[in-house]
Amino acid sequence: MIYRKNMAANFSWSSINPMCDPRVYSSAVSIDGKIYVVGGCDKMGQPVNTLEVYDPSSNEWTSLKHMPSKRAAPITVAISNKIVAIGGIGCDQLPVDAVEFYKIDENKWKRLQPLSEALMGMAHITKDGKIHIFGGMGSDTNPRDHFKCLDVESSSGNRERWQAFPPMPTARYASSAFLKNNKVYVVGGRQGKLPVSTFEVYDYDSRCWTAYPQMITKRLFPSYVMTDKYLISLGGLKETAQQGFSDACEIYSTEQQDKGEWFSTKKMNVPTKRGDFTAVAIDNKVFITGGLGNQGKPLASTEMFDPDSKKWKRLSDMPVAHSTCSSIVFQGALYVFGGISPEGPSGACAVFKS
Repeated sequence: MIYRKNMAANFSWSSINPMCDPRVYSSAVSIDGKIYVVGGCDKMGQPVNTLEVYDPSSNEWTSLKHMPSKRAAPITVAISNKIVAIGGIGCDQLPVDAVEFYKIDENKWKRLQPLSEALMGMAHITKDGKIHIFGGMGSDTNPRDHFKCLDVESSSGNRERWQAFPPMPTARYASSAFLKNNKVYVVGGRQGKLPVSTFEVYDYDSRCWTAYPQMITKRLFPSYVMTDKYLISLGGLKETAQQGFSDACEIYSTEQQDKGEWFSTKKMNVPTKRGDFTAVAIDNKVFITGGLGNQGKPLASTEMFDPDSKKWKRLSDMPVAHSTCSSIVFQGALYVFGGISPEGPSGACAVFKS
């Protein structure tokens, strides 16, 4: 899709029907023209096993068969006619080892062989129809250096389904991973309560990890976005959390491979300091919305960053302020689901499209 000069001006927010059940920390995935929202936490902060599907053509939600395991923030991936859910946070607020998939045509869940240990906060990508996971936090709260691959389609019986790859050089959880040109870029994360600025890249051709330049600042739970040319790190809590949220915007040109450096100036700082927000790339422009501000309240503001011109533009607000939403870019539009509104956990949903 070719970027239009005035594309941002053509985008606007619209409310869509709310989810059947208000949720926070759910995961969204699309398949066959519909969006599935999996798991999360309810109004009492307890993990749920809810599965709902949204049909954009009819603006309707349908409740489907629940997952066998209650959990929040699982990895959720669409593979063929299946939705796979891996790990996450269980009812005791500890990681879970569950690996389960939902067969859409049968409205049934099936358990697969569990992870070798309970994990939460893994990064992941999908490559060649397989799910690759990176890092994670174990039940002892320590970070892991795992790099494993799950092939759901060829799995059968109780045969081992996970293939081990060379582990990450830096153990961590809550990092982000992006696949580009047969390389996976893994950036940021945490070790315990401490943020890491590590940036490492795995080349599937050479089967080797390479250390790339570290980010300029360490922040807790920033958001990361990748465009055709850049990896962008945005916002989050400052390294000393008492200092509040950051307006940092740091970009790295992936065209320079490991010889480049992160770039940032005050002029390209995020206009609204925030954390727990939604950040996506559409047509190589970065859109951020919602989240928590330094006043401790959910935000509705939406802003667009052009990484080529290094300029921000304020766009229209969301219909309802949200933080900690689940989100997905689907058919060129941004959908956000649930999260925390000023009134608490919410089922409100919205779409941002032209």
